[in-house]
Amino acid sequence: MFSCVQPWNPLSGYTKLVAREAPSRRENMLAEDVSGEDGTALEPQIEAGQVGVEKSKPSDLLDLMSRFLESPGNVLLIQGAPGTGKTTLALELLNKMKGTRIGAHIISANKVYVSSRVSSSKLQRHFPGIHEVFDSMSGKEAGGKRMPVGGENRREGAASIVDRILALKRAKQKGIIVIDSWEGAVASATEDERRALETAIFQDLDESKLSAVIVSESENSPKLDYLVDGIVTLSLTHLEDRTVRSVVVNKLRGFRLHTQGALFSLDMGKFTLLPRVEFHFDIDRSVNPKLLSPVRNSQFSYSTGSPDLDALLDGGVRKGSSLLLDVNSTVSPHSVKLLLDIMAANFINQGGTAFIIPYSIFSSQNIAESLKTYVGDMVLNERVRIAEFNQALRDEKWRVKLSGNLTGDLAAFNNAWNELGAISPARVLKYDFDKAVQLYGETLGLPGIAEIGAGIRDAGALSVGVISRPTSLREELLRAVDYHLKMQTVNGSLLIYGVKPITNVHGVKFRFERGYPRLSLTEIV
Repeated sequence: MFSCVQPWNPLSGYTKLVAREAPSRRENMLAEDVSGEDGTALEPQIEAGQVGVEKSKPSDLLDLMSRFLESPGNVLLIQGAPGTGKTTLALELLNKMKGTRIGAHIISANKVYVSSRVSSSKLQRHFPGIHEVFDSMSGKEAGGKRMPVGGENRREGAASIVDRILALKRAKQKGIIVIDSWEGAVASATEDERRALETAIFQDLDESKLSAVIVSESENSPKLDYLVDGIVTLSLTHLEDRTVRSVVVNKLRGFRLHTQGALFSLDMGKFTLLPRVEFHFDIDRSVNPKLLSPVRNSQFSYSTGSPDLDALLDGGVRKGSSLLLDVNSTVSPHSVKLLLDIMAANFINQGGTAFIIPYSIFSSQNIAESLKTYVGDMVLNERVRIAEFNQALRDEKWRVKLSGNLTGDLAAFNNAWNELGAISPARVLKYDFDKAVQLYGETLGLPGIAEIGAGIRDAGALSVGVISRPTSLREELLRAVDYHLKMQTVNGSLLIYGVKPITNVHGVKFRFERGYPRLSLTEIV
């Protein structure tokens, strides 16, 4: 319990979460806010008459909400239908509240959680850093101890919440209170009790160093909109029967919102924003570029170069199979190319060979230059063949010039494919199906669907194709492939999900800190 407030009166049907003790008055005089373990001071408050607007970072709305609540007096409303993740977000924001530095020591902020919906054991399991968790329904602490009950003077419902807020205000220590949910808090309250609760929350919080989060079960809360300083709306939609979670910051007073919306996941019980799309434009973002260190193939499967993508595909791509990337118009071709480069380099750097029909707007020179960074110049010449339809370009060992004549080009492909097979039995064919149809027409059927497809399967090789446009051959191709992944951009995030096999939606992020590109996924659950 707090050392300088009245004993906590249990609120029937509610859980109360309290962290740390309040410092003395002298300690308060010496205290200053800190931003975490590094002890960096928060930005100074805006002086009277000075207009200031905090600029948001487009990549992290969660950090923006957290910084908003660091300002005493701010009240944030989290609204949305049941099951959208409101409680998880509220607990995440409560957990991120920063402490106060007193000399060389850091005192945690007071953190009070009032809920009619979440048990104390679940709170402690997901947020073990909280020091005390009380369950008024059982009258026990999470650790099994009895909690004080406040005797005959105990008050319940909204009146008990008012008592607690007023006690926190008197403590004048930095803190945050979460009320989850507003509807539960006022369900049995009289009109006077409701007005008293609104007054306790919305007046003089800044002077008492408190901020507040209110959770509402409604997707639109007109009775609260005008009272709060910030509004966040969570929603749940579906993409081909797969769950997609969205957060929209409707307003944050004092903050300029460059980005209002994002997708998020509740994986592992945490509120995690999906990464936003970054357009790489063939820029090597590695500080010290290195050859790609491969993710090892297994006895029966080839790795994609990403453990996360391998897991989505149930352990990688089976040898002798075909994978199709189904990409819609919202996806940058540079993102697709980067994924294809990772897959090819991972394959090649384990002794494999590759024949590549360049994707989309990219030439053979584009592909060669990027792959050379990840596999090396010698390996590029020995174990990679890249198709090129521009006859004017100079000859290179890795370049295979094609004319656009189907018969002649199939012969040139077969020669190159057999040459690669003599170097290594592990071969991959990467092709752009739309480009092939554009060059050879829809009478093609598919380069290799009859001749090459069976040969790839029998030889234990791999084919990786990309398709974007609707054609009469599309359904034929979708039926023929073993793996079918879809890619699209939604609300600023690049998404990938499986049709064969059926998977949840995942957010895609490319990383470069190892000196070469890596792909990681965040599953939306």
